[in-house]
Amino acid sequence: MSLTQPTELGSEPRWRRAIYPVVAVLITLVLGAVRLVGTRAFYFADDTQTGAFGQWWELGRRILDGSVTILSPQAWQAGNYLAEGQWGLLNPVVWLIAVGAHLSSDAAIYSTLVKLAFLAVMALGVYLLARSFGADAKWAAVAGVLAPLGGFTVYMDAASWATGLFNAALVPWAWWGLRRSTEDAKSPLPYLVGGYILIAFGYVFGVIVLAVILVVTLVERALRRDWIALRRVIAASVYGGLLTVALYLPGVLTAPVTERAGLDITNSGFLNADLTDLGAAAAPLARGSVGAWSGIFTDAPLPYIAWVIPMFALFLPCSRAVARTLLPVMVVTGVMLVVVLGPSHIGPIRWPIRFIPYVAIGVVVLFAVLATKAYPAQVTRRRMWAALVVLVVMTWLAWTQTPGRGSTAALVGVALMQAVAIVAVTVVATSRRVTWSERRRSTVAVGGVLVVTAALVAPQMAVFPATPLPTFAVPHQVADLESVLPDEPGDAIVVGNIYQDGGNEAAFDEILLGNLWYLSSTSVSSLYTVLPFSAYAADLCTDLRGSTCAGAYDTLMSTDADTGLAVVDLLSVSTVVVIKSAFSSTLPTVPRGWSVTDDGDYTWELRRDEPVARAGGLAWSSRGTEVTVTAQTETSVSLRVDRVGDSPRVVLSRLAWPGYLVTGAALSDDPVRGYLLTLDLSDSREGDVVIVEFRPPGYMLSVAALVLAVGILVGWPIARSLARRRAAAPG
Repeated sequence: MSLTQPTELGSEPRWRRAIYPVVAVLITLVLGAVRLVGTRAFYFADDTQTGAFGQWWELGRRILDGSVTILSPQAWQAGNYLAEGQWGLLNPVVWLIAVGAHLSSDAAIYSTLVKLAFLAVMALGVYLLARSFGADAKWAAVAGVLAPLGGFTVYMDAASWATGLFNAALVPWAWWGLRRSTEDAKSPLPYLVGGYILIAFGYVFGVIVLAVILVVTLVERALRRDWIALRRVIAASVYGGLLTVALYLPGVLTAPVTERAGLDITNSGFLNADLTDLGAAAAPLARGSVGAWSGIFTDAPLPYIAWVIPMFALFLPCSRAVARTLLPVMVVTGVMLVVVLGPSHIGPIRWPIRFIPYVAIGVVVLFAVLATKAYPAQVTRRRMWAALVVLVVMTWLAWTQTPGRGSTAALVGVALMQAVAIVAVTVVATSRRVTWSERRRSTVAVGGVLVVTAALVAPQMAVFPATPLPTFAVPHQVADLESVLPDEPGDAIVVGNIYQDGGNEAAFDEILLGNLWYLSSTSVSSLYTVLPFSAYAADLCTDLRGSTCAGAYDTLMSTDADTGLAVVDLLSVSTVVVIKSAFSSTLPTVPRGWSVTDDGDYTWELRRDEPVARAGGLAWSSRGTEVTVTAQTETSVSLRVDRVGDSPRVVLSRLAWPGYLVTGAALSDDPVRGYLLTLDLSDSREGDVVIVEFRPPGYMLSVAALVLAVGILVGWPIARSLARRRAAAPG
């Protein structure tokens, strides 16, 4: 086909249409980078500081060292990497990010580049998705620019929750690939690859959205009796289901011993929206009544979706054919909206406002397609007045959510800017004095919409310069992070609230936060986890971010009644970092065999006089029982039984995660302290070899599911190619 020939998606030459996705990506990058003017570390906040970057850095180190593992005993409750999911152990995109993080010298700059790249990926994916539903290139580009500017995407996912951004960026690609392969019978590779990357990020929210998309597409194809396309959707659904089983089953089967257990449905009003919040969906300066850590109002425009929402009145009602085409988008968007407005906790799924980026994606795709079909021919002055009325009502609702908070004048000013844009777009469409073609009118209107979109970023930045999530005084230079607690013998643990001094840059000479401890050469267990081991967390009163209460010190130094050893011995800890503020600057009693090796401004560092081996090996054996460790890795231990006493038991300095298999002995049903891996040697004899090996729970089923998914990944394109060859063969 010639580069100047039209295609089925529009009458413009291909080279001209190619300009629009490039423009959408460039505008997205520019508007994303502009955020840095007011806040240099805009994309390096909260979970990116304390979770994502340290995680990437550690995974990158392991990839480069060839030591990637599914389990780390030294990380304790944060060390079940496969069950945690968000490590992306099987995701090649995450591997690239991780290697880049390990090779980077500035954590903030690297995180910013990663976030901007995914905002661009999101923009291009939304562009392609809008095109697949019939939007022309110009309006699809508008959708691509609008989607990454949603309030939750900008202020929560992009600023902090990186995996949320990754999911929102990949869902449009997977959806586009699905439509491309099932409806147009084109290569399934975009869906197969995009779907795999999306699912392998390990963040369940995007997977739930993909499941809804697949179900809606299945029903749509069945109702239309399009049996050929239906078979392709079934194949796509089976593929996605197999990958989900393979990658999420370990986490599901691990949940019973963690704080993620339970299927209760509750509503605390935390990070979910109500119907009145929808009034703020078109207001980039409105806070809405979305409760979070700061109270019932969050200082960010979390309900904001797109300022163009009132402009829907310019394009509605649409024809039955257009409505039928857009029905899948409307249903998926509607389902996501219902979830956003639902209870705050549905079993382990919490904080449903995290689905609002997918509402935004659906809304802007609908806008792009409706504008394509209706502009300029169906736009009238009457519809303009309807759009202005909608704008006034939504602005009023947005203001009533948080009256007196922030600048009412700014909110009104932005609404006036939107009103001017609506009037201008209508005038361009309806003017009889200008003899422009429909294509040129659309181009001018699109240009105006993009200009307003860019202009609205400035007042939004003025009112909301940064994420409402906490930002700590984390040093940006990787070398500074690596210098904390260097070369300590054995493992370490931190006692106290490690985040209390997180706003003090000087404190980072002595402490790190969450997963930033991975950058220290010492193995520190006070890490960030989404799967806190319930019994361990209760015993040491530790939270999912690695902080403990002051009482954890007494617990560590106390004698375990069952074994007669100090808890710190059972955990194979050689260094304890004590936060001074947790003890009112009064040094707790230092037990015999320990010394204060560093008295800093913020911490005391206590070290054993004789360090012990790192966690993962033998911690204790019962009276009269003797064993020797003959081999040890992060996922296995081999023991030789030298002597068997009465009631023979052995304790390993490992968490009793589901998935451990033992040959030559048995797992105890009553682990020491409720969480230490304990072996029962009652049936063992002298000279026996006991092998303890960790395999993720549901291992065989996960492997089988992964193999079958790979079979579809390889087989579907081959089957399509063979079918095309047979169809093209003469006779």
